[in-house]
Amino acid sequence: MGKWNLKRKMVAALELPKDIMLNLPVVAMTGDEELTVANHKGLAEYAAGHVRVVTPAGIVKIFGTNLVLKEITAESIVIVGKIGQVSWE
Repeated sequence: MGKWNLKRKMVAALELPKDIMLNLPVVAMTGDEELTVANHKGLAEYAAGHVRVVTPAGIVKIFGTNLVLKEITAESIVIVGKIGQVSWE
């Protein structure tokens, strides 16, 4: 069993928060107008039609129209606009 699998099993057994213990991103949407990515590593690309956010688990791709960075802090990125699709790279 690898170190990563062992850590996942321990987190599950102890019912600890996965996002904190495993350094995983949390992606939350409010309708199709706002998306928050917590636990990010920065932006890979930003344009009005798409945004790519770097996370420890890969890149989150957000596609839509009139996308704007509402807020960017060390903890989270908030994107607003008309969100059409979210996927992982």
